[in-house]
Amino acid sequence: MTDSLLQLAKKSSTEKKHELAEHVTGLLTARADDSGSEEAHLLNNMLEGVYDSLAHEAKVKMSSELADVDATSAKLAAAMASDELPIAQAILERSKSLTEADLKKIAETKDQGYLLALAKRDHVSKDLSSILIKRGGTEVKHAVAANLGAEITMPVFESLVKDMPKQLGDRIRHLRKSNEELIEDLFKDDGEIAAGTELEKRPSKISPKAWVMGIRMGKATLNKAIYQLALEHNLLDVVALLSFFSGLEMKYVHNLMVRYDSTGIATVCRASGIGAMEFQAICKERCKHLKFPESTGSKWLTNYHMLDDTDARRLLTLMKMKLKAAKQEEAA
Repeated sequence: MTDSLLQLAKKSSTEKKHELAEHVTGLLTARADDSGSEEAHLLNNMLEGVYDSLAHEAKVKMSSELADVDATSAKLAAAMASDELPIAQAILERSKSLTEADLKKIAETKDQGYLLALAKRDHVSKDLSSILIKRGGTEVKHAVAANLGAEITMPVFESLVKDMPKQLGDRIRHLRKSNEELIEDLFKDDGEIAAGTELEKRPSKISPKAWVMGIRMGKATLNKAIYQLALEHNLLDVVALLSFFSGLEMKYVHNLMVRYDSTGIATVCRASGIGAMEFQAICKERCKHLKFPESTGSKWLTNYHMLDDTDARRLLTLMKMKLKAAKQEEAA
């Protein structure tokens, strides 16, 4: 079936190929997380087969639409990433379908525009960071230093920051130091972390599973669920929802929720799209649980307003990568 569809696509007129590519791109986008299915494999094969015959504008649109689609094949992602920069940029900055080998190859062979796009990825490995710093100009190096998801050693980081404006460098230095301490805490035993008592299960009108179902069906939002559970004094169920939608294991989200600071849980909330009003409700309940004055919650909320969405998302990605690597090391 795949071969016959590919032959049909190849024999079609240019206009038909563009229509086919646009339609198939839409179908693949609808299967964003379904990377292992036969249908996703077929759709990728069709797009791979017609890609070279598409016009520039069609390729740019495809790249933009598939940059956040995990079901995109590595081969198709690599083709777009190696194309002209307007086509490649979205894929280089956001696609998780690109392999580490493809990322390194592009970093080693392409010009500064491509390197800058790579420097803006949510996660930049240590090896990729090294290549970008070695081959990149000032703008690329500053982008790597400012990217909290880029893995670089502190000596290298300091060498990059010294060339930045002082105020910007100080801000990035503070954020990176705080974030590295936070990641280190994820691997500590519970007794080594300054935190309050464990959260207790409380009755709720709607269970976390029911909330998830309602959110998936479009009948509720994560913000509405978080706010309602906070009003019900049920932080444990808030933890369950944040864990599900952030992709961070529940025990880690729980530990961040009961810590005496707010950096970790603020990062998870901001990266998950939680609004200020909903975070304020969480702060209020955290203060009660940790026996802090309400003024502490107000300070947490002020800091939340200052937290950048991109920084939070990158730190969360780095957390998950570090935890995954640690588990693989333990299993080896």
